[in-house]
Amino acid sequence: MAYNVNPFLERRSERTTSDQEFALVFSPKVLEKLSDEAFKGGVHIFRSAPGGGKTTILRAFTPSVLRSFWRAKGTNELKESFPQFVSKGVLSDLEGPKLLGVMISCASGYADLPPSASTIEEGPFRALLDCRVVLRTIRSLGAYLGFSSDESLETIKLEYGEEARDIQGIPKLASARELAAWAEEQEKRIYAELDAFAGRSGHALPSSPRFEGVLWLQSVQFLQNGQPVATNRLLMVDDLHRLRRKQRDGLIDELTVQRPAIPVWLAMRTLVLGDSLLSQGAREGRDIKEYPLEELWSGSKGIYQFSSFAQNVLDRRMNRQDAVTGTFSQRLRDQLEPEEISQFVQPGIEAFRAAIQPHENNARYSEWLARAEKKIADPTLDMLLELFMTRILVARDASKKQMSLDLALPAEDIDEKDTSSLRGAAEIQLHEELGLPYYYGLERLCVMATYNVEELLSMAATLYDGIVASQVLGKRSPELSPAEQEKMLRDAAARRLKFVPKQHTEGTRARQLIMSIGGYCRERTFLPNSPYAPGVTGIRLSQSEMDKLQGGARNMGDQGDLLKKVLSECIAENLLVLRASGASTARESGSILYLNRTLCAHFGLPLQMGGWQDVSCLDLIDWMARGWKPQKRLGIGN
Repeated sequence: MAYNVNPFLERRSERTTSDQEFALVFSPKVLEKLSDEAFKGGVHIFRSAPGGGKTTILRAFTPSVLRSFWRAKGTNELKESFPQFVSKGVLSDLEGPKLLGVMISCASGYADLPPSASTIEEGPFRALLDCRVVLRTIRSLGAYLGFSSDESLETIKLEYGEEARDIQGIPKLASARELAAWAEEQEKRIYAELDAFAGRSGHALPSSPRFEGVLWLQSVQFLQNGQPVATNRLLMVDDLHRLRRKQRDGLIDELTVQRPAIPVWLAMRTLVLGDSLLSQGAREGRDIKEYPLEELWSGSKGIYQFSSFAQNVLDRRMNRQDAVTGTFSQRLRDQLEPEEISQFVQPGIEAFRAAIQPHENNARYSEWLARAEKKIADPTLDMLLELFMTRILVARDASKKQMSLDLALPAEDIDEKDTSSLRGAAEIQLHEELGLPYYYGLERLCVMATYNVEELLSMAATLYDGIVASQVLGKRSPELSPAEQEKMLRDAAARRLKFVPKQHTEGTRARQLIMSIGGYCRERTFLPNSPYAPGVTGIRLSQSEMDKLQGGARNMGDQGDLLKKVLSECIAENLLVLRASGASTARESGSILYLNRTLCAHFGLPLQMGGWQDVSCLDLIDWMARGWKPQKRLGIGN
């Protein structure tokens, strides 16, 4: 077995990964979340930020990868994966692949075609897509049947039913090899014409009046020795976002109107803020189905399900190396040792006493403070958390306007008010003031990934280097301590933000805006009474503000259009996470823009979602241009 130096640096969707290697590291947990509806006829769109797993899902259903799963079905690595593919009806225990998955990419070639001024001039784009569908189908058919060379295609004959009689742009040849040769020649001709007429009109290019690749794929019959084969088919089109918008919209529109009898999967990066994928008269759920991959893990148990998936991904990567033994989680210590906590005890007590000093003679808090003094005798993490929860509760109560002199608050109130959000606020304040480690352990690593496999692997690669280095240095403990993990993860978060200007067309403005949102969230998080416990990690635009944003230059001038572009890039690149916000009696509906959880680590914010603040488009335009400035310096205990 060949082992990678750092198995987390290789992304799962890379074409350089062999089919066998891909099968061994593929986590079947994502298949559990893939709806059976996706295998029914129609248009199905998979959307996510980069690294969300789109290409990985598509590649898993190509014939060569399915055959790799089948050949290795008895191995320990595939004992989870193989049954999942069988249950989806795409693999047979005895016969191998039962699905002809045809995967093409829009990553290159299509945008080279001349921009079109009319629907008719989209013909060359359709023609190129059609010939690639045909060529990739025939090559995939060879892999499906286990052929080792194209010569074996001589045994495959093609027949066309009544449904294919209206197909005009694809010849109805009976020989698979001859049709493959036609498709190759058609593609060469298109690019030869492009080279010959560079900068001139594309009227001489091969053209098609409509997309016929899907109609051909669902109507053609493949016969081997007179028997039909590969009757169950799936067309997968990856990197749809790489097309020009008119090409993308035209493709989705025509496919939706065709209502294909076979499943057609379209994978693309998230498009936001007004981009629509529905054709005229089409309805989501009937003609077209969308699968935002981040939302596969939504729901009350979403993070736990993603954590299970993430751990499976990480352990499969660990199995591809021999420098470190054990699972990935076994190398990440998820608890602080007593001797590590001890260094924070006295500073924590001093911070608590300084904060409540103005209230120590107030009879109203006498029982609360007496309870705290008793707790101080037990130097544990729970003691520190209770001290900080108590001071938050004192700050909250003291901020209320007292209409009359109240009796002492009973000590039991502390237990009644001990909620997960209050405890979370105390924990992040301990981290902020004392430096108590917060960003460590597998569970928080998974949360920081923000449901994104690419981000998970990137941070895991950093931790893996640290694990190997500690082993080389002969450390007594085989695990990374919480403090070591936190330093590595926050360094990775800083690098994530540092490279934003290089990865976005409006990268400098995007970074300025992210830094401003992060600073604003910090100010609202670390108020003495933690009113938005455990903290603020996002901002919200009301529907009225969103309408202004959609109006662009009509409402806010060129700066409005620029803000929309920057926000769109930030969401598409997973720097900001978009969530809908429902209306209530006190506010209208809107859209919440949460910071990516990795960026929360950079800004020292809690990892939970929930806390947000309303802002305006004008606020964001100002932050994007000049940066956010705090109105008043507020600190714990003020």
